[in-house]
Amino acid sequence: MSSLFSPPSMPAPPPPPEPPAKVDYARAEALSEEALKKERSKRKGRGSTIVAGLASDTTMPTSGTPTLLG
Repeated sequence: MSSLFSPPSMPAPPPPPEPPAKVDYARAEALSEEALKKERSKRKGRGSTIVAGLASDTTMPTSGTPTLLG
């Protein structure tokens, strides 16, 4: 029975990917500082005064008006 069928042929492997480009840390730092400055300049009102991060208190500030839940 093996004489009727030929063994399957393997396709050629794809070419290896190009190596990643070198990281320019100075440029990346400058871009991140610029983005941070833009984000800070867009803040307005009460939301701009709230300073809370992942390590600090992340509860939502209350508006002071009572709700049905107390």
